[in-house]
Formats: sequence, C-alpha cells, structure tokens
Amino acid sequence: MSITLYGSKPSPYVRRIRMLLHGTDFEFSVVNVYDDSGRADYAKITPIRKLPLVVDGDKTIFDSHVIANYLIEKLNLAPVTLEQHNLISGVDAVTDSLIILFMGKNSGLELSKDTLIFKLQYERIHDTLTWLEKEAESGAFSEWNYAAISLITLIDWVEFRELYDLSDFPNLVAVRNNFSDVEAAKSTLPE
Repeated sequence: MSITLYGSKPSPYVRRIRMLLHGTDFEFSVVNVYDDSGRADYAKITPIRKLPLVVDGDKTIFDSHVIANYLIEKLNLAPVTLEQHNLISGVDAVTDSLIILFMGKNSGLELSKDTLIFKLQYERIHDTLTWLEKEAESGAFSEWNYAAISLITLIDWVEFRELYDLSDFPNLVAVRNNFSDVEAAKSTLPE
C-alpha cells in the first residue's frame, strides 16, 4: 500500500485515521504545526493547511471525514450509518470548539466566557457533551466502529491536553475504557 498520512500525533482527527489504518502498511509523516518551517513545508502539500492529509498514489485527500470515507471503502470496512454520522458530528462539534479554546489559550488570549466567540464554544461543548453522554448511556457507542473511534480520540485528547473536566460524563469515559485494550487504541495514544 502506498498510503502516506500527514499529521500530528496528539491530534484527535489524525488519530482517527491512524486507528482506521492500524494493521495496514502506511507511512506516518509527522507535521509540526507549531514550527514556521514545518507549516511552510506542509503548505506545499496542501493549500488548506489542515490535518490530517492522506496521499495514496496519485490521490491527495483532505479532511478527516473525506479520508475516513475513502479508507472505509478502500479497506472494505463497515460503512458509517446515518446515526453514527450524527454521533460523529457531535464529537466533531466538541473537538472543534476545544481546538478553538486550545489555540486561543496558546495564542495568549483570555478565554473569557463574556467574549462571544469563547462563550459560544463553552456552550456548545457543554450541551453537546450532555447529549453525547445520554447517547452513550443508551448504548450508541457500544460497538467498535468509526463513531466509537471518534469519541475515544476526543476523550483521550481532552485528558492528554487537560482541556475539560469530564467528571460529569462518566458514560463517555466508560466508552473509552471499554475499548482500552483494542490494539489500534493502545498503539496510537496521544504523546
């Protein structure tokens, strides 16, 4: 297989793809988004400067969703259902909001809940985690699939970066714990 995955090890979006590719022959090229020259080199490969990116032969594929769909078909994995897509959208909403807060903090900004952009992120995170918690409690993440992978990568990344207190969401943490022995999860932990 001639697949090269570009990304960073801690990224939950990149890790999803690493987990889908687990057990296949692929090259993982680490991109340092905090280094000016690393970003400049990466910009030569992708005009959107977004992680992850996959190159498979003559195909260059942007965005984790497009990459996941491509790999699910290429590797003959179980297709993602409409219900799973909705769960993944919820996970993505939380992930995107936490990325905004993480980048704001790393940029030296005050993350005041009185500032509209940050207030919206905090509201979205809480409301979406509450919904996902109910979905997890009802068994929505009980099987190993792309929705569960997406949630696991979020939970591990939140804890790795110490971004949010998950103590009010025990069912979400339990999903991650239930799959902690899966090799694809163990071998791709954020670092």
